[in-house]
Amino acid sequence: DDTQSGPHLPRKKRNTFVHLSANPQALERQSCRTRTQNPTSGVSRVPWWLRFKHPLASFLAHQAPIIITQRDARSAGMTSRVEALVWDTSQRLLGGGGGGDHGEGSGSVHISYEDLYASIMFLACIYVGGQIAARLLRMPSLVGEIFAGILLGPNLAGYVPNPVAFVMLGEIGLILLVIEAGVDIDLTTLKLIGTRGMLIAIVGSFLPIVFAFIIAISLDPTNIQSAIAAGACFGPTSLGIAMNILRQAKLVNTPVGQLIVSAAVIDDMIALIILSQLGALAGDVTVASVLVPIVSALAFLGLGGYAAVFILPPILDKFFYPRFKKENNGAAGLALMFLLLFAMMPATYYAKSSFLMGAFLSGLVFCRNHDVHVRFVSQFKRLLQWLMRIFFAASIGFQVPIKDFGDGKVIGYGLLFTLALTGKLAVGFMVPNFNNCDRFKGLHLRDCLVTGCSMAAEGEFAFVIAVFAVDNGLISPDLYASIVLAVLISTILPPFALRFTISHYNKLAEKMIKQAEELEKRRGMTIDAYVSMSMDALDGPVELTPEYNEQLLRENIEANKVIFLCIQIQCASTWGLIPKIISSLAKLNLEVIDNRSWHPRGVDSTLMTEIFVQDDYFLEEDELEKGTFVEDRIAAVNDKMVQAIRQPGATVKVTRWYPGVL
Repeated sequence: DDTQSGPHLPRKKRNTFVHLSANPQALERQSCRTRTQNPTSGVSRVPWWLRFKHPLASFLAHQAPIIITQRDARSAGMTSRVEALVWDTSQRLLGGGGGGDHGEGSGSVHISYEDLYASIMFLACIYVGGQIAARLLRMPSLVGEIFAGILLGPNLAGYVPNPVAFVMLGEIGLILLVIEAGVDIDLTTLKLIGTRGMLIAIVGSFLPIVFAFIIAISLDPTNIQSAIAAGACFGPTSLGIAMNILRQAKLVNTPVGQLIVSAAVIDDMIALIILSQLGALAGDVTVASVLVPIVSALAFLGLGGYAAVFILPPILDKFFYPRFKKENNGAAGLALMFLLLFAMMPATYYAKSSFLMGAFLSGLVFCRNHDVHVRFVSQFKRLLQWLMRIFFAASIGFQVPIKDFGDGKVIGYGLLFTLALTGKLAVGFMVPNFNNCDRFKGLHLRDCLVTGCSMAAEGEFAFVIAVFAVDNGLISPDLYASIVLAVLISTILPPFALRFTISHYNKLAEKMIKQAEELEKRRGMTIDAYVSMSMDALDGPVELTPEYNEQLLRENIEANKVIFLCIQIQCASTWGLIPKIISSLAKLNLEVIDNRSWHPRGVDSTLMTEIFVQDDYFLEEDELEKGTFVEDRIAAVNDKMVQAIRQPGATVKVTRWYPGVL
């Protein structure tokens, strides 16, 4: 039967082979290559020579044949882009040429010299713009990178060739950034800050969202979706900007530094949930379209996060890493991370969550593994820096309608949206009194201002949400321009305020240390004075004026009513441990001068804490004579710390601290 199709037919009855392109729009422009045709079948088959001429051709013919009719191809456009891509690639490898837009049988993509030169110049301008902003203007480098993209991008100069390619590179950088956020999560820090820290992070994310929503809805009461999208842009916190300044000020391992880092990480998680929810607002809003993204995002973050932190790491430690040499564990873990990425990104995307959630969970699996962390940083840190420069310049800068900034309405709305950042500043006053000084004064006020300014610095995720909203039609280009202006202001002003606050209070802290040193010097001077008086008394009486006697007595009382202690603690990290220690110090009326802690990566890691405190009290004469009061006080502080920690294996050591000496 000549009308029956199949491999047993004679070659002259074989059907027409349709050469498909990976580009659906080019399908109509392509012609059929016909060897022989069965006029009644209309079913296309791979010719016999394709199966035997080349090993790859044989594999493709048996494993991935493309069977499609001309009529179906023209009507449906392209039913399977994957099959088309496989066939087009095989044609190029076999010398048959591709079916793309670059010409029949060209098999290559040509870049002109002008485009290549312009691309290199654009990359150089991005780097120079970032360095000017960081080194000369003392701003975050992303400000200069964004302006480089604005000036050279399609909305102004139009100098950059192939802008879509740069945007795609920026999006790849964003995915790597989210993976890094998962890998870099410090679970011990999240545990140490306790409930108060979690509450600060949540309120610090939602309060500015509410403020921005109120501003947006007051500007356009008829568009609720646009107001929600505009408000969502002001929830995230830039961990990179805050960490850069806190590192310079050496505040990262202090309680307030750990609080800020934890709050920024939690804000990023909330931003991923918000990003998933905004996708539901892009189309027809129904109950299912609203609930499914929320449930999906929470399920992935909750159940997936639990599995990534507590279930998968022990399994990998037991069954995966032992199969490799110790020095190769980092590389093996990194390869597994990307395999998880390839699975989790489509899983979260098709589950109506954000694909960035999948990238985050893929990195979170390895947040407890030091080898993978080191390997990721060594392999991708420099690449990530450049991809993020491209992200800010292209993905963000190309989208900014710079010509609209000349409109007073856009600038006015942008300044108005900047008021939403007061929600971030206000949450700083929820910070606990880590120093046991007067509330909202001195070092406690410093912690409040440092936290508020750090959280007010918007960054990467704020731009990501804004770009997503304008791309999906949730906000207008003018509103997008106003939001970008407000976010840019938030990346400029709060870092300046943060640096000024830290510098001002560092001077006060240095002053406190100098006062402590002066007290110890005076203590030594009075002892020397008494010794010299005794020595002089051996040779004969020494006459002292009343004024000198009064001054000597005052210095002696002032020097001996204050002592300084150093508290060193080694224990396991537990939930809310830092607030427990600070609360115990407050009950003892000890004012904290400095408090720092160190710990390795992991969940149940060992915590090393060193606290320097000032203890104010008056020494009674009989206790001064016995010399036992200080020892009793040290023992009381030691017992109180042991009770606060409540760990049998914990080590607490309280010693006398002599500022300027020890």
